[in-house]
Amino acid sequence: MELKNPFRYGAPVEAASFCDRAAELDALTGRMRDGIHAFVLSPRRYGKTSLLLEALRRHRKAGGRGGYANLLLCTTEAEVAGVVLTAVAREVLRPAGKARRGLEHVVRHLRVAPTVEFAPDGKVTFSLLPATGAERWYEVLEDAVALLERAGERRPAALALDEFQQVAEIGPKGLGGAFKALADQARGTSLVFSGSRLSVMERLTRARGAPLLGMGETFDLDVVPEDEMSAHLVARARQGGKRLTRSVARSLYRRADGVPNDVQWLAHAAFEAAGEAIDEAAVDDGLASIVRRQAGFFAERYESLAPSQQRIVRELARSPREKVYAKAFLDTVMVANANAVTTALRALTEQEIVRRHGRQWRLASPFFRAWLLDSLGS
Repeated sequence: MELKNPFRYGAPVEAASFCDRAAELDALTGRMRDGIHAFVLSPRRYGKTSLLLEALRRHRKAGGRGGYANLLLCTTEAEVAGVVLTAVAREVLRPAGKARRGLEHVVRHLRVAPTVEFAPDGKVTFSLLPATGAERWYEVLEDAVALLERAGERRPAALALDEFQQVAEIGPKGLGGAFKALADQARGTSLVFSGSRLSVMERLTRARGAPLLGMGETFDLDVVPEDEMSAHLVARARQGGKRLTRSVARSLYRRADGVPNDVQWLAHAAFEAAGEAIDEAAVDDGLASIVRRQAGFFAERYESLAPSQQRIVRELARSPREKVYAKAFLDTVMVANANAVTTALRALTEQEIVRRHGRQWRLASPFFRAWLLDSLGS
């Protein structure tokens, strides 16, 4: 029988696939328990959603109530309110089989009547009419949080709002102020705001005049440390029936820049390429297979960039840079001045093509970097 690949990527992980984050997990679960608001910030693919879901699982196991709302696809105030209400209602109505019987309890506590849909598995989804006015959709948010608190009674309640940066794009001024008012009213609920577009989240939480400034504790997620992740890779490979030494696991970790999702992705590909043992040759083959499958996407992404951005990306592929405003770098990428570099890096950061790690600028994806280097013959 073919061995099942034990590595998971591309979606939040849980249980055995969840690696480390012990300190952050304990702290975040504690904030949920104590009704303290929090912010979870990280670049995409660093595992923030996995952390949120694992914290909610532990919070519920300890007797608390916890809803999870992903705001990524929201484009209007009414959609935000509908997604938040759905997250709360599903928590209140758990297990799903009791949804129809408990629906009246939910609706009775709402000032605005929503549209209700049931999926075949019994899960309920709430939505509001697009024309719902500002005061009305905000009432839905207030009622949703109150409903979660009421369902928890004396137990602690938490509501995780993932991809929260999306609210900055909605309405003429964004919805940061609305959620600040909501957080001020949430007496027994911990609101956990999580976002992956760091420049936007900074404007919402840390910049001068930010609507959510000083409202809660911030968790800045970095990569999982090399020792912890390499040990995890060795253990998972063993569970899948293949050998992986700690030295090869460390090499794999570094080639994926330590980014949790990308480490798991490369480990998955290396597991597929390996025989009885995952060695350096299997890691090479795994990396080549990822780059080959993603080549079309990478080419389109590169071609969409302005020429100056392409030159900057090529240089960062060759080596991460700290002194991007030095004359040597400006001459290499053929830009007139530091302002041009700043503009290009800002655009590339917004597109999640480059990121700043510590004092160095580098490409956000190790696989895009490998494709570029291969294309450049480096």
